[in-house]
Amino acid sequence: MKLSHLNGMRALEATLRNGTFTKAAEELGVTVAAVGQHIRVLEEYLSLKLFDRLPSGVRPTREAKAIAGRLTGGFTQIESALSELRGPDGTQRIRVTLSHYVLDEWLSSSMPRLRERAPDLTVNFHCGEELVDLFGGEYDMAIRFSPEPGPDYDFIPLHRGYFMPVCTPEFAGRHDLAPEVRDLTGVPLYRLLDQTSDPAWKGWKEILEEKGIRKDDFSVEQLTGRGTAYSGGGLVLLGLTESFAGLVEGRLVAPLGPSFVYPFSYGYRLVWPEGRELTRPLRVFRDFMEAERELYLAAASRALGVELS
Repeated sequence: MKLSHLNGMRALEATLRNGTFTKAAEELGVTVAAVGQHIRVLEEYLSLKLFDRLPSGVRPTREAKAIAGRLTGGFTQIESALSELRGPDGTQRIRVTLSHYVLDEWLSSSMPRLRERAPDLTVNFHCGEELVDLFGGEYDMAIRFSPEPGPDYDFIPLHRGYFMPVCTPEFAGRHDLAPEVRDLTGVPLYRLLDQTSDPAWKGWKEILEEKGIRKDDFSVEQLTGRGTAYSGGGLVLLGLTESFAGLVEGRLVAPLGPSFVYPFSYGYRLVWPEGRELTRPLRVFRDFMEAERELYLAAASRALGVELS
């Protein structure tokens, strides 16, 4: 079988074991839509229906039920085999999956402190937000932006998510952007192309109406990457994770002030399977992330002029 279908098998196993796409998504740390998509791709590959889609949810077909035990047993054996290969002493190499924003904007600058704390520890980062199964042994831990994980996971909270309008200091100066501004006519407004599923997300139209800000030329929100903010191309709604380094270094500012810093309902967490015995390298990384959380929040709070948690 192609390796590209392993994600589908993980989604299938988790759904069969948990009973719903929603619970499987919570366990795997992804969206319900991602679980459904991976299973549809697997069904197309197999030319076989695995679930009946009903108004009340999904129901596994007879063929899917028949392999449920073998799937769970197979992934358990894979994890066991990989644990043996890593050695009984807990080798000093761990694998962590996270978004490239978390790595680029935050943790890449923290690596010297990790090397000072644990010079014998190597962390292999995998950047991506696709479906992963921490029970399968491919990754030891994950850093994810999500609702609170289900009961099959242990985790430590890192920080809440926040979003706000940001731009370069030069752009803010050209357009006289300040907390007291009440007219953004003529100011190019954008939001990040990577749309979050967090229900707390607000778009520009909602923000302008909420704050009573005028914009005569507003029509449709323009989607863009974070490069638009960094290049001075506009005022961009970005998450703190996507703009942290720029704000701390002064390459970006949040010119409309603290009242435009919005909290998400989701948060960032370091997650691993419930009940997994943490080896020394994993404990070191967990403790490191707890320490970095405090540094991150302090730096972000200074940059934005508001106390963050």
